[in-house]
Amino acid sequence: MIFRKSFVVLIMFIFTACGGGGGTGGSVTTNTSTLPSSSTIKVSLTQSSNKAVAKLSNNNGSEITNEDKLQVVDVDAQVVTNANKVFLKNDITAKTTVAISGKITFDSVPFKSGGKSGLDYSAKVEKAVRGATVEIVNAFGTTVGTTITDENGEYSITVTEDEVKVRVLAQLYKVPSSGQASWDFKVKDNTNGDALYAMEGSLSSLTGLTTQTRNLNASYGWGGSAYTSTRVAAPFAILDVVYDAIGKVTSAQSDALFGSLDIFWSKDNVAVTGNRSLGQIITSHFDGTALYILGKENSDTDEYDRAVVAHEWGHYYESRFSRSDSIGGVHTTSDMLDIRVAFGEGFGTALGCIIIDSNLYLDSSSSAQADTGVFSNVEAGGSRTNPGWYNEASIYSILYDIYDSTDDAGDTLSLGFTPIHNVLIGAQKNTPVFTSIFPFIKALKDQNPGNDTAIDAITSNESIAPITDIYGTGRTNRTVNANPLYTTLTVGSEVGVETNYSATSTSNANMLGRYNFITFSIVNTGTYTINLSEIGENGTLNPDAYLYKEGVSESIAQATNTGTTDTLSIDLTAGNYRLAVIVNTLK
Repeated sequence: MIFRKSFVVLIMFIFTACGGGGGTGGSVTTNTSTLPSSSTIKVSLTQSSNKAVAKLSNNNGSEITNEDKLQVVDVDAQVVTNANKVFLKNDITAKTTVAISGKITFDSVPFKSGGKSGLDYSAKVEKAVRGATVEIVNAFGTTVGTTITDENGEYSITVTEDEVKVRVLAQLYKVPSSGQASWDFKVKDNTNGDALYAMEGSLSSLTGLTTQTRNLNASYGWGGSAYTSTRVAAPFAILDVVYDAIGKVTSAQSDALFGSLDIFWSKDNVAVTGNRSLGQIITSHFDGTALYILGKENSDTDEYDRAVVAHEWGHYYESRFSRSDSIGGVHTTSDMLDIRVAFGEGFGTALGCIIIDSNLYLDSSSSAQADTGVFSNVEAGGSRTNPGWYNEASIYSILYDIYDSTDDAGDTLSLGFTPIHNVLIGAQKNTPVFTSIFPFIKALKDQNPGNDTAIDAITSNESIAPITDIYGTGRTNRTVNANPLYTTLTVGSEVGVETNYSATSTSNANMLGRYNFITFSIVNTGTYTINLSEIGENGTLNPDAYLYKEGVSESIAQATNTGTTDTLSIDLTAGNYRLAVIVNTLK
């Protein structure tokens, strides 16, 4: 039999003369240490690169394998030569293999009944942490095993150690593999050197065990009327939304490549402009490379506002898989917006509700998070202020009605997410015009024949006449300085456009009519000049223009001089182009 116990051996073995620091290829000798039970384990040591490598064998000469539940141990010791002799002393320990399993959960806080009175901490429930990275860490701080939690938050892993602790990273990771989806989402602390959030249990012995259960729960830190301890649950609440988002996208595209995304949350993240490392992030937002989520207690915390997190993730989705031409800026659900902004923000809200499968968009705020600063029922179409193709609320109602399985006024369609995804990653991504409701609906009709009437009924419910092309032709509402939406320019000619300068201040450049859109095509590659000039305003206005190529969301050139005229000279290849022209007061 094998007696599993630590023991110490003193081994002396002889090398041929090599001088200096010892040889790299030596002879092999064995020493037998007799245990109290009279059973023996042989230890064979070989010198290699100044290290002694140990192998264990039974007294019958057969090597001990993992099936014997003993670990082959590498002995890392300094090789010291003295008169061609090497002395080595070390502990060789035979360790048992232990199967560790458990469940990982986090404290989830819902909204109060009806959704209009903020968070209900008394209704806290423990939810599974799904798809998260679990590490097993030994007494020396070394990660000796890694796995992920399943749909129920459960994990299992086998290790061979004396003492370990369980650590759960605020990370969803799936290794890239041919033909399969992959992702890497991490929640980090922007106020602590961008450190990755994690929770871990205590170091505990495995001696004498073959199985062990280790459960962990991330606490919300709520003390009854305020947060009184670390809000461990917050990063995992955010990841819970991302997990659902991954599932929604992969249901439509099983090989979706999400890449990597950092999501920054801190209890100090506040709605103030300034230094992000101090938590001054303005608001929850996607900046083009990362997400920033609010977390300031008694002001605005968003970790439990699932629709808000999903909305911001939706902007990342748009950037990663589709295209957004939105210029951003301040906006409300009653504004008449630039069509690019209206679609971008409306899409974010719609996708947020699609991800969490709820028609309610809720955003908690104020003291003790007891208010709902934003309450939107994305199903409540037809009764809003300023409905239309320029209104973000109209956009999110249309998109959600296309998706959902609930019929309501003007909505008899239930297409699900896949048709929406297919349009976004195809026709909408590559449209030669600016992204808006027009190219989206046109492509949706083209790709889902037989549903035109149902789609028209949904858009009509938001005061949008049937959409027949990508340009928004035939609009009869809001015609002042906004219709037609596009003007066609040909090489060698000129066009005149009117901008809605007097109706809004220059700070509200994202409102309807502030920009005019011009399209043109280039047949022959060459150098072209675009001239801008003010007409009829007595030299008080300054025109600017931004040039885009088909299928690209970033402008390739700008004409932004300070006078009443501007010139842009640029080399262009054959293809379709679009200009966004805006007029401001003289700079």
